Amino acid sequence: MAKQQHVRLGNLLIDQGLISQEQLQGVLVAQRTTKKRIGQLLIEMGLLIEERLLEVLSKQFALEVLPADIFEMLSPETVKLIPETLARNYSVIAVGLHDRTLDVATADPVNVVALDDLAHATGLRIHFKLASLITIKKAIDRYYSQVSMHQNLEEIAQKDVSISISSSNFSEEAVDLAELKQQADLPPVVKLINHLLYQAVTERASDIHIEPYEENTKVRFRIDGVLYDFTQVPRQLHLAVVSRIKIVANMDIAERRLPQDGGFKVNSGGQEYDFRVSTLPAIYGENVEIRLLAKEAVTTQYTLESLGFEPEQLKIFKQAIHRPWGMILITGPTGSGKSTTLHTALKIIRSPRNNIVTVEDPVEYHQPGIQQVQVKPSIGLDFAAALRSILRQDPDIIMVGEIRDLETAQMALRAALTGHLIFSTLHTSDAVSTIVRLIDIGIEAHLVAAALRLAAAQRLVRKICLKCKEPYDCPPSEQHLFDFLPAPPSTLYRGRGCVSCRNTGYAGRIAVFEVFPITTKVRQMITEETNLDTLRACKLEQGMDSLRRSGLNKAAAGVTTVEEVLATCIEEDQDA
Repeated sequence: MAKQQHVRLGNLLIDQGLISQEQLQGVLVAQRTTKKRIGQLLIEMGLLIEERLLEVLSKQFALEVLPADIFEMLSPETVKLIPETLARNYSVIAVGLHDRTLDVATADPVNVVALDDLAHATGLRIHFKLASLITIKKAIDRYYSQVSMHQNLEEIAQKDVSISISSSNFSEEAVDLAELKQQADLPPVVKLINHLLYQAVTERASDIHIEPYEENTKVRFRIDGVLYDFTQVPRQLHLAVVSRIKIVANMDIAERRLPQDGGFKVNSGGQEYDFRVSTLPAIYGENVEIRLLAKEAVTTQYTLESLGFEPEQLKIFKQAIHRPWGMILITGPTGSGKSTTLHTALKIIRSPRNNIVTVEDPVEYHQPGIQQVQVKPSIGLDFAAALRSILRQDPDIIMVGEIRDLETAQMALRAALTGHLIFSTLHTSDAVSTIVRLIDIGIEAHLVAAALRLAAAQRLVRKICLKCKEPYDCPPSEQHLFDFLPAPPSTLYRGRGCVSCRNTGYAGRIAVFEVFPITTKVRQMITEETNLDTLRACKLEQGMDSLRRSGLNKAAAGVTTVEEVLATCIEEDQDA
């Protein structure tokens, strides 16, 4: 019966001129080997877009096509009426319940086997509604993870986890460590933490925040630079949750009065992740921050071309990193992607003929063929001490994670002047400010002029979600922003919001750069200790875009939005 329905769907598509008889026959042949539904094969083979298929199915079977925002508001109680195994097997999810009829989202309304199995499993009448397959699958991943988490919390509650904080403020009283360890090792607590970690990886989170408050503990994820509420944990479970994290991170569960650092590794989908854990005692308990780092991301995912350089910027940057000596500085706030840029550059230039050594805090990316040193200030191994030792290791290329003091800056600059290629970072607002910053901390201007080869600033902007990207006419209020372009855009783009992007309109991030090559003219200006405004004017005279202009180039190209650029690329010189 299902097969006949599929054939009728194929004939319907032929009748409407959407596919040919030959294309249908090819799909039917592929179906016999792949066991996939016809609609899915048509989409995968590029013969039909999913939106058009849903329109045809809606007309043929008189079914409603659900808008994407419906999936932001589903009830976990309704979702769990369908067992997770069935939901994943048939790619369906429950979206509503009324009069013993369960509304179920599907992309395959002709699957009568699914209809029968769902009715049998739920004891309810099943009414199909249509939705995009990818939307349904993302909703399944999201909601069934929440359902599992709620079930774990209920199971923990039934286990009578009794460890709690006795007053409204953080208690420093001793606890029974044996009991605490036992509670932290309860299977439901372990499952809860595993769910948090899995969901953080699935959602592409960079950080997990576990924050205790008077009534409960809030869990938040930072995704694409923005914090989102994920779930809440009952107040009485906070200590068990924190203790479990401390156990896997090799931290002291007995110490709750002082900050601690730890970490652990997780493998997920063939990718290894480093989880860096930091605890901070607060008035209602220990605050936990977990940073997620994909260990092989630089070596497998990033290229200089993919980071976000404009074509001319990329050309200048490549020339600089292939020089035999000198200093290259990347500047920007914490979390702006500086380490990713530097490691991607090292990946490009590493070879068996080079000795590359890095000193970092922390070592975020592990690269083959490079010696990487982790600073340990507690035993006297800071950046300056490590750099002093590295210079005795016959290095060709050195990366210093950050220049924090005069001693480190002096050694790095002198190394750059004695035949080494030095990479490092600073915290300044733009590329030009790095010059002034080095002079301000005590470096002589002539040393800066002689050693520095390139300074680059960067920020991360969110990219428009490709699943819900839509055009709009550039409004008059924004047209002046693009006056620097030969042909300002008449059309811009934004994301309307969908399940794929958590209804934000954005998915993923890309860097915007300001690249400032140190030319002969600039070197002379540095020696003369020219002021910052004059150096910025020189940068523009050389045709180098500011951070904001680089961002607006991406907005004009439909990569990001004007709103995102203006919020992220706030410049000292607003006219730049």
